[in-house]
Amino acid sequence: MGIDWAGGRKKTGMVLAGENMISKERYDFIVYQTTGMGLDAIWLYLCQDAETYAERKRLFIWMLKKLLQEETILLAKNGKPIDWTIEEVTLRFEISFPSDDENLNNGVWFFTDECPASIGWRMSNGYIDWV
Repeated sequence: MGIDWAGGRKKTGMVLAGENMISKERYDFIVYQTTGMGLDAIWLYLCQDAETYAERKRLFIWMLKKLLQEETILLAKNGKPIDWTIEEVTLRFEISFPSDDENLNNGVWFFTDECPASIGWRMSNGYIDWV
């Protein structure tokens, strides 16, 4: 099993036991690296953690859910905060996510009307950094 320098998994297709789909170290690394960036950055960082598009999509939705549960992020659409439940967010992303990587268009999809939401990062001083 290949573990990279940031604690992630490389080309294994394996999922960690319990609720964590990637290691805590890898999760923390991705959050640190993508704070203040768009959803596409999270998607791009997950490329080395999954062998297939379906696995990567599952990891992305898991990570989005975890970030919402931890209140690390907020979501908005057209400049207005969204008050959906985490389950609603998960369902909306699962339904609207492109069917393949080509239609995700290198992450451009996250900035289109088809994407259910944009992201805002809750900073330590209470400021929300909207992307």
